[in-house]
Amino acid sequence: MTVADSVREVLATELGIAVGDISGKAEINLLPGMESVKLLKIVSELEEIHGVSLDDDVLFAMETVNDLVQALQSPESAGGAPDGVESGR
Repeated sequence: MTVADSVREVLATELGIAVGDISGKAEINLLPGMESVKLLKIVSELEEIHGVSLDDDVLFAMETVNDLVQALQSPESAGGAPDGVESGR
């Protein structure tokens, strides 16, 4: 399963919508049923799945589903490193 697939899967499950209704260009805050608390739960679950940690600044800067996918694929550029890995800061 790709990062994009896992993001759509978790979003669909948490929001109660079909995976096929979630495009990469969809604005996260405009997805049906999205609330800030749900977004934090979704991101937390995705961080656990992918073994990364994203900075809060990154979370608030994300606009689209693709932004979330990109942040999870490149945690070093998103302000976090995989668990157990020093980020050099």
